[in-house]
Amino acid sequence: MNANLFFMDYKNQLVLTGEINDVGSAIMTNVDKSYRTGMELSAGIKFNDNLKWDMNATFSKNKIKNFTQYVDNWDTWGQDVNNLNETDLAFSPNIIANSIIKYNIKNRFSIKLISNYVDKQYIDNTANNERKLDAYFINNINIDYKFKTKLVKEINLSLMIKNIFNQEYETNAWVYQYTYENEHRVMDGYFPQAGINFLAGLTLKF
Repeated sequence: MNANLFFMDYKNQLVLTGEINDVGSAIMTNVDKSYRTGMELSAGIKFNDNLKWDMNATFSKNKIKNFTQYVDNWDTWGQDVNNLNETDLAFSPNIIANSIIKYNIKNRFSIKLISNYVDKQYIDNTANNERKLDAYFINNINIDYKFKTKLVKEINLSLMIKNIFNQEYETNAWVYQYTYENEHRVMDGYFPQAGINFLAGLTLKF
């Protein structure tokens, strides 16, 4: 088992705004004062020579101390200023957890259940629940089989079954806010991930 505590105090941290430019690249900006603090945990259990379980998790708090939001105003060709005090940093989930359960037979056959949990995360720095990615929990299965022949030193066949429960989720998004005709408006887009999908592989060693 292992535990690690961390605290990072930032001056002018470069952070994502949630916006993208005209070619789709993420826009970043500096914030005056911000911090990240939390705990990292990891553990492994070996039940026997064949069965092992490894896991890790991070619990964190990721904040901008005094966030000032600038919103384009299409009516005045200027910007509206909103002081929001302490807010959450964009794309910074408070909880991330991973688990790998591995069953192995004589170093020839192995099967893994790989699980990943990501807590909700905001897509801009306003900590507004209308602009966030929902938490998601994804499970994958990985199967490997190794054997030898007279011609090939080692042959490795692998199959990855991803998102085995066909979970619907998004891992990224963008947002743009503006004022037009005295009305606050939002344009945004989300990036959905694939449902259940498969990846097969063949590796030859000579």
